[in-house]
Amino acid sequence: MRLFNLATALLPLALLVGCSSYNVTYDYDVTASYAKYKTFDYYTSKKGTGGTTSLMDKRVRAAVEWELQAKGFAMETKADPDFLVTYYPIVTDRKVRTNVRTGWGWGYRPFYGGVSTTTSRVRHYKEGTIVIEIVDFKSNQMIWQGAAAGALTGLSNPEDADEVVPKAVRDILVKFPPK
Repeated sequence: MRLFNLATALLPLALLVGCSSYNVTYDYDVTASYAKYKTFDYYTSKKGTGGTTSLMDKRVRAAVEWELQAKGFAMETKADPDFLVTYYPIVTDRKVRTNVRTGWGWGYRPFYGGVSTTTSRVRHYKEGTIVIEIVDFKSNQMIWQGAAAGALTGLSNPEDADEVVPKAVRDILVKFPPK
């Protein structure tokens, strides 16, 4: 019985931390003319923000380049590009509280009673989000922003990161450019 209660209490935590699901959001400037954008380059990346590593930076950068080139955009490093791309992670400390109630009871109607106790635990974890921003080169105004909240959460080894990061970047950029 005690093992069942413990397993029931830890299940939400395991699902929260262990799964690689994330929430993708995006926003964009509805007045921008997206048809004129053909070339891109990188804006100064906010490397180091929120605990990023150079290995994670390489993964995200490669995924962004792959997705934009698959959409027909060309990387322009020699001349002025049409738009600039920046990306960065945001790592936030989160916590989840679990309550386990244990007890026993006795009796028969109308006489009964029981004793119970509740144990509460707080677990801490880090939630990682990938943010991608696109800026018009000439006006230096942001025209598009997307994020995958939770995409970097629970990545315990390089194989997980190599699988999750390209999928998250693809999911973020699926709505770029807007129709």
